[in-house]
Amino acid sequence: MPWSRNTTWRQGSVLAQKDFQAVGWTGVPDTDLAIAISHDCDIANDNLDVEPAVEFIFARILEQHNGNSTHGKNPRTLHIDYKHDGQIVFFELLASKRLILPKNMLENLQPDETYKLNTHFGQILQSWLAARYRRHALPNSLVDRLRAVFKHIDDKGKKNSAGILSFRLSYDPEDELPPEEPYELSISIVYILDKAEYGEMAVNIASSLKKEFPNLLEKTKDSGTVDLRKCEAVSEMEFTVRDMRDTVEYHLEHLSYRTEPSGPVI
Repeated sequence: MPWSRNTTWRQGSVLAQKDFQAVGWTGVPDTDLAIAISHDCDIANDNLDVEPAVEFIFARILEQHNGNSTHGKNPRTLHIDYKHDGQIVFFELLASKRLILPKNMLENLQPDETYKLNTHFGQILQSWLAARYRRHALPNSLVDRLRAVFKHIDDKGKKNSAGILSFRLSYDPEDELPPEEPYELSISIVYILDKAEYGEMAVNIASSLKKEFPNLLEKTKDSGTVDLRKCEAVSEMEFTVRDMRDTVEYHLEHLSYRTEPSGPVI
């Protein structure tokens, strides 16, 4: 059958491993299934000269997810929840494990409807996919000054990953600076409201970071200084769209414009 706009394939649809051979995928290690990640409109488009293919990402099933890779914190790895026959299952997706599949190879296949992705996790998937291309690279001169600070954030963030949604930074100026000129920095630790203890967790991280900030900067004092103007815990309900526009997200796995030595991409 020719490709139709009435196709049942959607973003988040699952291609079962039993159908891999039918589309020419053989010998795919550490993979249990594949997830369609093209936009719904692109998948449904029946003009194959315009949209000839569907992009998929390979996934494997986990016994439990790792909080460091949930909610799009890690731009290279996503742990996400699906429902399988009414039960929650955990998938691991790696941004590097993607393949393009021509639509004419999918025409006679149906997605595995036993797997369902709800709207909330669908939005997380979309944000994570987009973040791989829109991450913001910090000035190298700021990275050099904040190396010890970033290590502190990494340590605290990974130990408390379940309750922290993101670390958001704003800094001024946005350009490279010589060592004698300071940056101004603000940090928001955005926490999830799912459990009451997450707020206290974020407050403790903010307090620890403010207390240790001078000592951490001392380790990189030859690179210049940073004036910490604000460091606070903010709930996901209080953090506004305007706040999002005025800040950049610090990911717990990162690179800067300069690859050696590595520094943060936000």
